[in-house]
Amino acid sequence: MRWGIKVVAALVLALCLAPASAWAAAPANDDFANRQVLPAGFPGGLPVEETGSNIEATEETGENISPFAAGHSIWFEWEATGTGWTTVGACGSEIPAVIGVFTGTELANLTKVASGNAAEGPQICGGEREYTFKATSGTKYAIGVDGNAFYMPPAEPPTTEGNFVLRIESTPPPPNDDFAKATVLDAPVTEDPGGARFYGVFAQGYNWNATTEPGEFPYGTNSGASVWYRWTPPESAKYRIGGPCCGLGLNIALFSGGFGLEDEMLAATGSAEVTVNGGATYWLSVYGTPQMEATEPSMARFDLSITAELPPLPPNPPASSPPASGPSPDTTAPETRIDKSRFRIATRAATFWFSASETAQGYFCRLDKGDFKPCGSPRTFKHLKPGGHAFRVIAVDAAGNVDASAAVAKFKIPKPSRGRR
Repeated sequence: MRWGIKVVAALVLALCLAPASAWAAAPANDDFANRQVLPAGFPGGLPVEETGSNIEATEETGENISPFAAGHSIWFEWEATGTGWTTVGACGSEIPAVIGVFTGTELANLTKVASGNAAEGPQICGGEREYTFKATSGTKYAIGVDGNAFYMPPAEPPTTEGNFVLRIESTPPPPNDDFAKATVLDAPVTEDPGGARFYGVFAQGYNWNATTEPGEFPYGTNSGASVWYRWTPPESAKYRIGGPCCGLGLNIALFSGGFGLEDEMLAATGSAEVTVNGGATYWLSVYGTPQMEATEPSMARFDLSITAELPPLPPNPPASSPPASGPSPDTTAPETRIDKSRFRIATRAATFWFSASETAQGYFCRLDKGDFKPCGSPRTFKHLKPGGHAFRVIAVDAAGNVDASAAVAKFKIPKPSRGRR
């Protein structure tokens, strides 16, 4: 067959104008059966990092990487060389990527090992995804990567084909694992034009690889893996604490008192309400409870919130001229006294009642070498360590005068007798 010059020229022009993607071949690991085997990585097996591209990749019948998968998936296989919490992610990629981690050797019979918000990894990396799961040594995991097609109009649809970086690494311990490194929860009070006021502080965290410190509050058999938060409410009010829910196996606990002196005020799953004093310091723990037939507490990612609807502020009184003369300001500090004390040796607890020589605006208490903190009478300390202790309290009067010398009560908690716990 002879082709005319015009026909040949038209074909050449069409081929020159065709987009480069029309000539790009699908990736070699487009199909599940041809998944790319990842190397073991550095000594210990992790981390593993692999760059890839899903340009011109297709979707096979029966794939279920993610509800938002764009249909340009490629596949990898990784064998765990050790047992432990592992995170697989594509953070920092050119495209918003979704990931699926599975066990199984046939596309139609895969079992997903990580999904949902509770398994999302330690980072919050924008449109990409990462997941954390308990990898088992010797198990081969299939990992599917695709573009994330989810968007909300009027936003433009995202680009779902391009380059990405797949990373597999050991899940790091949470930064607030220890009581001394508690994450500070803080937020301003907002006010609506109508005068309504709202307080809300929100955080995300996880307790994978968290520990339970020696001397920490006893949560119960096979419970623990705790992480810690420190919170100072802006005002005295009833606050709603929202914690992990939906069967994650995580609980929340609210305490006053320092480490080893925790005075539990609240323990709950999901959410609960509690009335606290403004300006006082509280500690919040999120910890795991036992799973069925498991030897360690539950671990997951969670959301945490503390909210309150606060009463409107009173209107400012009209300005008035100061009086020509008046009584001299109060500059005399109050005298603090400890009126009564009670000790319970069996529970290693001590309670103190105290007052001042005049009406007090408030008190500050201190046990041993701790900091002075706002307190009220009576003040109870529980789970005290055996040995000598010193309780100190100072009063502040209505004029703001502070007692320069604290009232002191020294006492001793005896060691438990042999055979007694």
